[in-house]
Amino acid sequence: MESNMKENLLENIQEQVIKRKAMFIPMLCIATFGLVGYAAVDKEAPVIESNKVEVLYGTQLDKSIFTISDNRDSQDAIDVQINDKSYDPYQLGTYNVEVTATDLFSNSSTKVVQVEVVDKSAPEFKVVGKNQGYLVQVEVNSSNDIAKYIQAIDNVDGDVTPFIEASEKLVTSKLGNQTIQLTVSDSVGNETTQVFEFLVSDTTAPTIKYKNSKNVNVDYGSKFDYSKYVNISDNFDKKVSSVKVDGNIDTKKIGSNQIQIIAKDSSGNESKATLNVNVKDLSAPKIVLTKSSVTIKKGNNFNPKSYLKSAIDNKDGDVTSKVKITNPVKTNKEGTYTVKYTISDAAGNKATKNLKVHVEDPSVNSGIVSTAMSRVGSRYVSGASGPRAFDCSGLTWWVYKQNGISIPRTAAAQYSATRRVSKANLKAGDLVFFKNTAGRSGISHVGIYIGGGRFVHAGTSGTGVKVSNLSGSYYVKHWAGGGRK
Repeated sequence: MESNMKENLLENIQEQVIKRKAMFIPMLCIATFGLVGYAAVDKEAPVIESNKVEVLYGTQLDKSIFTISDNRDSQDAIDVQINDKSYDPYQLGTYNVEVTATDLFSNSSTKVVQVEVVDKSAPEFKVVGKNQGYLVQVEVNSSNDIAKYIQAIDNVDGDVTPFIEASEKLVTSKLGNQTIQLTVSDSVGNETTQVFEFLVSDTTAPTIKYKNSKNVNVDYGSKFDYSKYVNISDNFDKKVSSVKVDGNIDTKKIGSNQIQIIAKDSSGNESKATLNVNVKDLSAPKIVLTKSSVTIKKGNNFNPKSYLKSAIDNKDGDVTSKVKITNPVKTNKEGTYTVKYTISDAAGNKATKNLKVHVEDPSVNSGIVSTAMSRVGSRYVSGASGPRAFDCSGLTWWVYKQNGISIPRTAAAQYSATRRVSKANLKAGDLVFFKNTAGRSGISHVGIYIGGGRFVHAGTSGTGVKVSNLSGSYYVKHWAGGGRK
């Protein structure tokens, strides 16, 4: 059957050829020859002309990077295969890349081309924060580090801000404009230079800070001063001179009030704060005594009211008649007593004042006191024992001797030879001792107690023999104790 089909087809072709014009045969022959001849002639492979190419950082390889020619086909028609396994577009350097080019007739060639990744892009400046074109906003007295306001970013090196060089230093302590030229380079020398205008301005309002709280208590009748309750400061002005108080505080009226404090700096920046003010009676009456300490003789009368001068309250006025007196004084018994004067105002504020009362028997040791007082004004001489010059223990030794009492010559020995007496139980004629140094043992000074908290002693070459008060700070600090023979 196959043989019959071939015969039928051949007959059909012959029939069609006979019917066509005679010229068909030459044309068919020419066309057939052209196709066969073309295929036979193109046996040349494409030529990869590139030996080394340079590409920018980050470039992905494609055939357009390489120069490839062919005897018949255009570069677009050539199939190019690139083996870029060793190539890293994000790492500067030179890479060996294998390139294979194949034309339309399957002629191919392969070549290793050196591809160098290079960086030709300079860093770019970027303004941080507020930006109006090239105007850089800087707050007065803020950092003078330009990196706080300008950054420099490079496509390869990343942040190169630390390498910015400035034509001059940024001064933030003065208001106004400053023109500064900035330059920065990347690691391969690509450089950018740009001029920036820095505007140093004060846009920060003063700070109003409460010292304790926005709610404050003010004493009745006192002078109201807002500065007692708030601190006002500014980032530029050393002192904020423009401070206004919106509202009024009448301290003669008990109750709550609200005021607003308005502070404005020299640049016109303004801040406000509210104070809630509560006027109250906070002060206790003031008790005034004519004396803080008195000495009376045993058996004498004592009237504590005679030592009360006044008691005045800031709101209630004169409350002297309402003072309560606690009187424990026993005039028939020697000792030191504390009389208390107490008063409370209508608001419950309480005041107390004390009067020290010393009850003494003038007959006890009166000779010692008289002898000691007779030496007041005498000179102080170290090692002297009278009768016209003394040191401290020389005076006590001499006075006691004149009254028929024998005691050792030095202060330390006198301390050891007497029995201890508290300050509250001292009697006229007792010895009073003092330490070398506060808080340490060792007796360095001695005197004779004469009553009423006072004592006679040979002080220094500058003072001689004098009368002093045991309440003096030095004598309180160095007190060692009393001594009685």
